[in-house]
Amino acid sequence: MNRNRNAKGEGSFKENADGTITHRKSVGYKADGNRKILTVTADTKAACIREMRKKELKWHQTSSAEKIRGATTVTELCMLHLKYQMDRAELKEKSIDRRECTIDNHISKYLLGKMQVTSVEVADIDDHVTDLMKKSGLSVSSIEKVVDVLNAAFNWAIMRGELQYNPVAPIKSTLVKRLQKMKQKTAEEADVDVLSVEEQDIFEQVAVEIWEKTGKMKYAGGLYCLLLLHTGMRCGEMLALRWRNVDFDKGLLTIEKSRSMAKNRNRKSEDDARYVMVEGTTKNEKAREIELSGKALEVLKKMKADVGECSEDDFIIRTRTGQPNTTTNVEHCAATIFRNAGLTDLRGGVHILRRTCATRMYENGARIKEIAAYIGDLESTTERYYIGIRKKVKDGERTKQVVMIPGNKGK
Repeated sequence: MNRNRNAKGEGSFKENADGTITHRKSVGYKADGNRKILTVTADTKAACIREMRKKELKWHQTSSAEKIRGATTVTELCMLHLKYQMDRAELKEKSIDRRECTIDNHISKYLLGKMQVTSVEVADIDDHVTDLMKKSGLSVSSIEKVVDVLNAAFNWAIMRGELQYNPVAPIKSTLVKRLQKMKQKTAEEADVDVLSVEEQDIFEQVAVEIWEKTGKMKYAGGLYCLLLLHTGMRCGEMLALRWRNVDFDKGLLTIEKSRSMAKNRNRKSEDDARYVMVEGTTKNEKAREIELSGKALEVLKKMKADVGECSEDDFIIRTRTGQPNTTTNVEHCAATIFRNAGLTDLRGGVHILRRTCATRMYENGARIKEIAAYIGDLESTTERYYIGIRKKVKDGERTKQVVMIPGNKGK
């Protein structure tokens, strides 16, 4: 097997055992800074050179399309960064959809999105975020995502050596403080929306109501909601459960996957589905095995009895027709139960069940670290977003949020 350099000093040729020739050539650098090497194999050196020219032309066309130029707009920069992350599988399908939605709705439709990246100043970022803050109906978390997307895109361009300045960096800490002020709570607002003990009892009763005539449950997803309430799982994690994940004898449940709907990026025609179900790891990318409470185990046993004969690989959460279920269906069912239970002043949809589970654990003496491990989240996130400290106290027609004396459970 012989190897020698190209006569022009560009790349090398290698004679293979079968008589063919392999030509390798460096054509520049990839976005991550590593060299891009092209390889072709043909019967002769001349054929290799012809094929290499074609491949090299295609590479330069692609790399040129991704290059950040002076005329590149902020929207284009954000989309280029998103494509870079998608190509390297840095984001889950659902995260891609959210990032794309942020760019489409809160960047591209504004003046900032149309500006050339080289002309953007700190004041432009400040004005854009201020405009978003004034927009009614836009949540603080949505604006925070805009700041994160812009900051990440500019940093990425600097890393590539194609921009010298990030206009978000000097003002980011100030923007974060301003956004935090928008989250300030009044004395009558809950720090974290959860079901009170009384509201939880009502919810559990309504979720399992039976039709008198048929003897069937009123709500197809009533048991699914109760499973979320008594395990603290994310809805996507519950949708990915199969019967092999349940150990009824030992009372254990293995949570290792998550399922959600995402844009069908392989859609070829109008007949193809716009959204498809995708399965991946859990949000924190850590599988966990949890011990089930008596109520959670009872719910799973009831679900198993209702489904009858099934395979170990069958999904637990299914529609009445036996198809894998979706978060949207569970959300609609939970909303119906909340409404019929008279619990209409709560915010957060089905996620309130996860927060309620974490809060009950905390009230029963569990440590934040233990709760975080059980529900599969960070300690800081669990403490900030999942533990409701203020208690609901009825004062006539009003509901107050009161911080009770620590240690005596309000007695």
